[in-house]
Amino acid sequence: MSNKIIVVDDEEDMLSLVARIISTQRDFGILEAKTSIEAMELISTHDVSVILLDMRMPGTDGMELLNRIKERWPDKTVIIMTAYGSIENAVEAMKKGAYDYITKPFQYDDLLLVIDRAFERVRLLDDRRYLQSELQRCFGFSELIGNDTKMVKIYETIRNISTTSAPVLITGKSGTGKELVARAVHFESDRKDRRFIVINCATLQETILESELFGHIRGAFTGAIRDKRGLIEEADGGTLFLDEVGDLPPRIQVKLLRVLQDGEFRSIGDLKDKKVDLRIISATNRNLEDELLKGSFREDLYYRLKVISINMPPLRERKEDIPLLANYFMKKYAKKYEKEITEITSSAMWCLINSPWKGNVRELENAIARAIAISNDSIIDERDLFSEEYSSPDISFKTAKKKALTDFYRTYITSVLTRNNGNISRAAEDCGIKRQSLQQIMKRCGINPDDFR
Repeated sequence: MSNKIIVVDDEEDMLSLVARIISTQRDFGILEAKTSIEAMELISTHDVSVILLDMRMPGTDGMELLNRIKERWPDKTVIIMTAYGSIENAVEAMKKGAYDYITKPFQYDDLLLVIDRAFERVRLLDDRRYLQSELQRCFGFSELIGNDTKMVKIYETIRNISTTSAPVLITGKSGTGKELVARAVHFESDRKDRRFIVINCATLQETILESELFGHIRGAFTGAIRDKRGLIEEADGGTLFLDEVGDLPPRIQVKLLRVLQDGEFRSIGDLKDKKVDLRIISATNRNLEDELLKGSFREDLYYRLKVISINMPPLRERKEDIPLLANYFMKKYAKKYEKEITEITSSAMWCLINSPWKGNVRELENAIARAIAISNDSIIDERDLFSEEYSSPDISFKTAKKKALTDFYRTYITSVLTRNNGNISRAAEDCGIKRQSLQQIMKRCGINPDDFR
């Protein structure tokens, strides 16, 4: 990761001030540009990680320069500097790919905090790129795609737990990619050369599931004509992935708890214990804490499984990743179906970004696969993507206005809450509104302050 930052501002005094603040407080390399031409030249010739960009520039304004930067270097981390009365422009810039903004005049500490967060994002993105390259090296593909902050934190967690064998519990709605994360954890670990075995706990009857997991000996029950090794034994030295672990029957929960506590199990009908060394990764779309209260899931097993927890966000909470995912799936299925399809139209992409995706990434993938299969063109448009029962609707002016306003509130308030670490009082003060009014808007937009703490 480069430690260089470029400051772009046409005012000499502001350039000098910002450079002095950064150079006296941080060990970053600082480059200065007064025009968009100088900025583009410096970015082209230097390994710059962070760009601090003034919105008002002579000739080319900051928004146009941001578009040019993002078009050529989409992964560059850009911070917008804007006057207090131009916050709407800053929010618009964030929609176009800016990482954050700071208003003039600013406190020195606020400027340094925003810059520190930007460099932390760069570091996390570097970790993500490394992890994806390792996944590619290990098993030839990676569908863990996304630059959203929540996804970047997941990539970092996978890296951090690579040297341990601690159990991992992955939570999240169906279709969010829980099994992909489980595979990533395995192939990033020291167990990557051993087996990764998957079983869905919700699809088998209790007796069959018990036999699949723990195995049985000949004569253990009617039809047991020979000894059978269970998946726990098959996964010895590797990883066992228990999908939909919340559906485990109580009796099997007890037996699994012993595996986690003692590294031992007993096959059905056997009188001897067997030792096993494996990592257990589990996943569920249920709220297991609710299941604890109902008494349907053991508390001791829950905490044994949840030594490390990873929560997969629904696709609606990471909309900025939808274009990345859509283009990835387009290339994947164009190759699979031998189609010369190379583009998704802007109107189709708008529909994708603004669709609810209750089935999350899996539903998005299926929509792209279907569009590729039925298309006779070199591009995908909304007619390919959406059937009559799931179409891009004609909406009234009133509805469109309400939606645009909600999108603005959600983007703006999310930015303010992020900057204030979820503190509603400070966020309301920044917005210039009462705390109660902010809470009402947050409720209307489905924003949870706990997500920012």
